[in-house]
Amino acid sequence: MLDFTELSENGLDLEQLTRELLFSLGLKVYWSGVGPDGGKDLLCIEEDNSLFVKSSKRWLVQCKHKAKSGASVGVGDLDDIVTSCAQFNCEGYLLVTSTQPSSKVVERLEALTNNDAVNVLATCWDSVEIERKLRTPNQWHIAQHFFPKSASGWQIFASERLNHWTANFKGYYFHITNRIGSSCTMYLDQIEAKINELESLKLPEDHFLRLRSVYYNDKGGTFMWYVDYLHPHGSKPVGDAEAFEAHFEGEWCDSFDFKVRTYSEHSDHYDKDHYDFYDRYMGQFIMGMYRPR
Repeated sequence: MLDFTELSENGLDLEQLTRELLFSLGLKVYWSGVGPDGGKDLLCIEEDNSLFVKSSKRWLVQCKHKAKSGASVGVGDLDDIVTSCAQFNCEGYLLVTSTQPSSKVVERLEALTNNDAVNVLATCWDSVEIERKLRTPNQWHIAQHFFPKSASGWQIFASERLNHWTANFKGYYFHITNRIGSSCTMYLDQIEAKINELESLKLPEDHFLRLRSVYYNDKGGTFMWYVDYLHPHGSKPVGDAEAFEAHFEGEWCDSFDFKVRTYSEHSDHYDKDHYDFYDRYMGQFIMGMYRPR
């Protein structure tokens, strides 16, 4: 069970966690500005890619963090939902809380949804629902980032292939593939050691390495490590892919495939583990081949 008291008491972590979770679920997410309680509200766009007519729904998302006290979110903690939704042209309202809503808040949200005159759908994610949405292969690394104590350790998820898994460890999300075998547990210590080695490299502030995939050739006892080096847009990289590969290669059993990437941290679409870093290279990850340069 996740311990929501690990989140910062000022509520900023809950807001950032919510943004990362919504983004990972495929929604477009934007900050709306500072709300009445001093927090930042979120706007997200849910797109319906209909075959006939494409449409979208705008949601106003407000976060209420009360994990330290354990108190429920009461009606007095909310502003005028209809007015706030109208201000941002939203047809939906999502309350996100690190505890739970009071019965009066639940009644208020249900009343809004059932009131055809206001045209606002209203719902709530409590701590249980947040954890349920985080306990998936693609989202658990988010939990490990925001809950370093209660979400620590390995989380490994099977795929349709007996020799392929998705893993979350120390806030990293990556794939693991064997050439033949149907188990990866025997070399998890080696993956952990490699992550520690990657983290030990001294880089400028806001420059970092992300492990994307591990291929284990269990017939030959060798590894292929797929790693991305990310640096802020406009900054100078400390080296190219070949330089990083030369730095880390040494053991006969290790091969590296590095890619150098730029990012814009303040972009509403920024995610250091965006699906684009994985999906287009799944063929190479599964076969143990180098990604195109």
